[in-house]
Amino acid sequence: MAKDTAALRKHKAKIASLGMDGDTVFHKSKLLLKIYRDVTWALDDHLEEMHDYAYEAGNQNAAVGFRYLADFAPTVEIDKFAERVCCVCETRMYVELINKALARVKVYPVYGDMYYQILDKQYISRFPLTEPEISEMLNIERSVFYDRKKEALYLFGICLFGYTLPEVRRLFTD
Repeated sequence: MAKDTAALRKHKAKIASLGMDGDTVFHKSKLLLKIYRDVTWALDDHLEEMHDYAYEAGNQNAAVGFRYLADFAPTVEIDKFAERVCCVCETRMYVELINKALARVKVYPVYGDMYYQILDKQYISRFPLTEPEISEMLNIERSVFYDRKKEALYLFGICLFGYTLPEVRRLFTD
């Protein structure tokens, strides 16, 4: 088994100091990033569907359609549309939280930009690169790439679960 890098030990210690389990944070971070691309694609699709629905409801005018759906549509139709809007808004909020955590990763003083590049090229950008392509683009050996990728996932978890989400929670509880 490979020995943890100094940076990885530091990230794990930070997670522990925040009262979280490192393995859980790592796996949740990885899962979130794995579905990010599909979620953002679906979100764009749902926004387009809602616009088209309003466009039809407003006789080829989306603004009129949204006004109709907000003020004059039957209750069942209003409730259905409101539920869709709430779902899209909630999903968009989660995507923005992930984006905020990624922005924090990028400005991290040690390897921040490299961590960000790894996460972006593998999980975020529309056309993902393979791991060998990313390591070549960053001009690092494969073994170093895997170390940095693991460190990046832990740091992303710290940024999301340790800082970004608690900040949002404080906004709603203060």
